[in-house]
Amino acid sequence: MKPCKHLDYEEGKYSGCTLRTCAPHYPDVRYWERGREWTHENGVQVNPQKVQFCGQGRGRINAVFDCYDGSMGCYEPADPTNGDGRKTT
Repeated sequence: MKPCKHLDYEEGKYSGCTLRTCAPHYPDVRYWERGREWTHENGVQVNPQKVQFCGQGRGRINAVFDCYDGSMGCYEPADPTNGDGRKTT
């Protein structure tokens, strides 16, 4: 699975969110885990906890894998190299 090139994984950008992986089954799949301040109202979960953030203006994506498997119509696979020709993981 290749992530979409528009996914935003900038640490510290989203308050109350922690960057996680789907390890051990999918260690290369990253997502944001949002804290209770984003997910709960009056002690009840009303918003998703595991999400993606799109840097191309789509905002919060509620399905973790949609930005990895091409389910989203806007999906564009990320460049598999880090700029110097070496493959990234």
